[in-house]
Amino acid sequence: RRPFVILAAILIIGAAGRLFMTYGDALKDAGGSALSKVGRWSDDMRNPSNYAPAPAASPSEAPAAPPAPAAPVAPEGALRNLLFTQEGAPAPAPTPAPVAPRPSPNRPLAKNAWRVSGIVYDLSTLDPVADAKLTFLRGEKEPSTATTDDKGEYQIDLPKGDGWTVTLLAPKHRGGQILDLDPPYRVRDGDERRAAFEQLSDGDLTAAQVGWKRAESRVKLDVIAVPHRWSEAPRP
Repeated sequence: RRPFVILAAILIIGAAGRLFMTYGDALKDAGGSALSKVGRWSDDMRNPSNYAPAPAASPSEAPAAPPAPAAPVAPEGALRNLLFTQEGAPAPAPTPAPVAPRPSPNRPLAKNAWRVSGIVYDLSTLDPVADAKLTFLRGEKEPSTATTDDKGEYQIDLPKGDGWTVTLLAPKHRGGQILDLDPPYRVRDGDERRAAFEQLSDGDLTAAQVGWKRAESRVKLDVIAVPHRWSEAPRP
């Protein structure tokens, strides 16, 4: 058996030598490349710079802040009022016209004065006329005015003396007035009042002279407002 073993060994060694001679250069290159890679891998493993922590992010690369929460949505009515202020806003209340104050009945009366009171009413309907303005004037002095209430009543204090006139300005009536007579127009029938209405001219509605006795302190003056046209259904 030994000769065969020796022969087999010789054949194997010969085949290996032949292979080495044939592929020696390639095996040397492959072995050198593998040894080079192993050396580089070993060097990388021993180099501490390969394990340094990653650099911190620069301020410019900082993560963006989360977006701010959206503003709450206004209710529909509030949004409409904001966009259309003229439409949503309530209309301003009209300013009432100034009304001349009426003296209180209990107000002390000056010694040398008249307290004049009365009613302004419509010639055709006999209805009281509210918001009618009476102007009392004497010479070049400052006029005194009074305004009727919703019952057509007025009251004013005037210094005693001659030369007083009165004029009337009533809403929805002709400018001017006529003074009540005796018997008053309120006790006259409709035909008589209408006849007086049809005979009136602008000259009859000018400022009227008024005056009372100096011994009196409280006097009465009813004034008639003349409509632009006669009412179709006057009171009897």
